[in-house]
Amino acid sequence: MIITIDGPSSSGKSTLAKLISDHFSIIHIDSGSIYRTITHLAIENNLIKDKEVQLEKLIKCLNNNIITFKRNDTNKFQICVNNEFVESKIRTTIISNNVSTVATIKEIRNYVLKLQREIAVNKSIVMDGRDIGSVVFPNAEYKFYLCASLKNRSERRWKELKDDEKNITIATVESDLENRDIIDSEREHSPLIIPENAIVINSDDLSISQVFKKILHFIK
Repeated sequence: MIITIDGPSSSGKSTLAKLISDHFSIIHIDSGSIYRTITHLAIENNLIKDKEVQLEKLIKCLNNNIITFKRNDTNKFQICVNNEFVESKIRTTIISNNVSTVATIKEIRNYVLKLQREIAVNKSIVMDGRDIGSVVFPNAEYKFYLCASLKNRSERRWKELKDDEKNITIATVESDLENRDIIDSEREHSPLIIPENAIVINSDDLSISQVFKKILHFIK
């Protein structure tokens, strides 16, 4: 069984995917973490400057590092580079501000697409992202698309960041998300769209629990 959850940044995709994973005892793959990890490697190796990516060097960097998922201490699948968990390194503002730039690159998307499909071979999974139901698994058994207003998504994202980044404001987060929305929806390769036959859920006036119940209603 493959379940896909697409939607814009901070729409609750990963939170709901984790709940689905726990409920059905299936693997959760956060595809956004793959792009964030690639962005982390690019920044760590000084391969991004003023939104320009040194693609040839980044591809070489990816070929010299192994990106995988493995179970952590709580038995959840998390992303690793060379067998080292990197989750704590990829959720920063600098990563968020550059990840959409990296994700627009055709060669990077092809690299990630291959990895996503390899991970899913002979497994039951729930995967969230922006092109999962439209490109990665267009024939998935269940496809969902989550949406919410920019205001609500900004508040959610700010609450996630404020403890680690004391000076960040909701206005800054909202501006960053708005820019990401534009890049994600207007990019040439695999733009953010509502996948064919996907069930659309607007979470503006719903709690995570209520959205989860709606999703469970559709999964047989």
